[in-house]
Amino acid sequence: MNETAARSERRTARPGAAAIAAAALLVGLYLPVLAALAKQWIVDPNYQHGIAVPIVSAFFVWRRRGVLRSTDGGGGAAAGWALVAFASALLVAGTAAAELFTARVSLPLMLIGVLLIFRGAAFVRSLAFPLLFLFLMIPLPYIVYYRLTFPMQLMSAKLAAAVLQSAGVEVIRRGNILVLPNYTLEVVAACSGLRSLMTLVTLSLVLCAVSGLGNRRRAILAASSVPIAIAANTIRLALTAIGARVAGPAFADGILHEISGLIVFGTGFVMLLAVWGVLAWQRGKKPHTAR
Repeated sequence: MNETAARSERRTARPGAAAIAAAALLVGLYLPVLAALAKQWIVDPNYQHGIAVPIVSAFFVWRRRGVLRSTDGGGGAAAGWALVAFASALLVAGTAAAELFTARVSLPLMLIGVLLIFRGAAFVRSLAFPLLFLFLMIPLPYIVYYRLTFPMQLMSAKLAAAVLQSAGVEVIRRGNILVLPNYTLEVVAACSGLRSLMTLVTLSLVLCAVSGLGNRRRAILAASSVPIAIAANTIRLALTAIGARVAGPAFADGILHEISGLIVFGTGFVMLLAVWGVLAWQRGKKPHTAR
């Protein structure tokens, strides 16, 4: 091997070694953050959908593996270093202040910055969806979560009361409490619909990615997840109240309560598929998976 070829081989090898070193450093830096994040996914029912987010993201990366092998360059190193510096500051500040959200949100930012440095802007653009999708794995700060929860409790109770009254069921609403002749249903934080909203928004984005729809129709499909989540939760509350009225409180607090989560998810999923079908039909073709 001549000297020119040897120098070329060393230049080719360096980025690989640097990338491995950077990956090892990232794992070391973020191992405590990842461990705490995984623990919350497991024990907190509000964010159990977070377990699926990195898996789904990895799947979309794998789907684009052929394109990614030949995608490189496009600049972006300067932006990458700036993003790495910003993410590092967030990690240090979040760790020092024991502020979980700040430390966690630095993880996808750090990953984007490192990819900009080593592979360039074109590579990052090719991975725009799976990289941005990772932000959905990060739980909201509890102060934000609970500020959203109570208004949704009141709205869910109001909508459920309207549905029950339309169905001829006697009900009186007192704030977030529905009073029936033989049963009192309190719309607690877990029944506010926020949990199902976050899950269905996540699911709608996955459907958008595989839908084969144009950008405008994808935006409509994603936006539809909000009223769909609210409607599905309202159906759950109305069914619980009707079950208590017809079959007794034991039924509403027993079997119906156990499967209520499946009712919300199943109803929401069917509604999302219906919206997808309508959007695809308007475009003049059946729903299909994007290639």
